[in-house]
Amino acid sequence: MPLISQHKEVQLHLSHMYDSLQDSVEKMKQELQTRRTQYEQACHKHIESGFQFENLWLNADRNYQRKFREFETHCVLLDILGDYRDEEGNFIHISEITLTLESLLRSFEQQEAYEVCAIIKKWQEHMLSNYYTTI
Repeated sequence: MPLISQHKEVQLHLSHMYDSLQDSVEKMKQELQTRRTQYEQACHKHIESGFQFENLWLNADRNYQRKFREFETHCVLLDILGDYRDEEGNFIHISEITLTLESLLRSFEQQEAYEVCAIIKKWQEHMLSNYYTTI
């Protein structure tokens, strides 16, 4: 006889996942600030040198944009999970969460935003790894 019900186990897993997403978002805020500072420094250096450091500037811009997309995707995932959380912190309509994630994944695949798809897929698999083993 299990010590906790399967439903409770899924709820605990989703709560842990939600907390991990929140932690990731907070960590990325700091990383974004660092990348923004690096971008601004590269931009100033490029301008002050008479536009001799274009690659440095372009790389800093790419790094910032990549981190911003990652941050934005994590925020979307956090919002989705939050939408399916009740006032007591329990997740409701879990099957709808999986459908929403699948729909979001297909949308970004059509846009060929494969970096975003990889992030969504990672969290989707993390969620499903526990959900389908307990139902």
